Amino acid sequence: MKFMRHQSTAGIVLFCASQFCNAQVPASEQPSSKSGICLFTGTPPAEFKYIEVKELDYGKGSYGSVNDILPKLVADARAAGADAVIHYNGAQHFGFWPWRLVRPVATGTAIKWSPARDVDCASAGGHYTTGTLEEAPPPPSEK
Repeated sequence: MKFMRHQSTAGIVLFCASQFCNAQVPASEQPSSKSGICLFTGTPPAEFKYIEVKELDYGKGSYGSVNDILPKLVADARAAGADAVIHYNGAQHFGFWPWRLVRPVATGTAIKWSPARDVDCASAGGHYTTGTLEEAPPPPSEK
């Protein structure tokens, strides 16, 4: 019985801490619609040549949504001069204590089209996003 009380107390403390650490990105820091990017869960068709610009790997230290870190991934890809992100994956991963805490993680590789050109994201098989999960591609298991 005593063990259960300590376990419940620890669970409540972790929940409260996760809510405290679950800060949202302020609206003023959200990317504008002109700063969106095309996300591919795999790679674009072979006719779309590209060069890799930067590896992207973002995770939140506590409980939350991929929506909390996706704007950072999009902004950093754009800042690196990327036109798209390939091998995008946004999901929940277990943290240090896997039985207690899951955290959002978003990864991918920023690319630049070679030669430089405008590519219609949807026709190339990608998903255009300005930094919200609703616009991001579904995980591969949901396709």
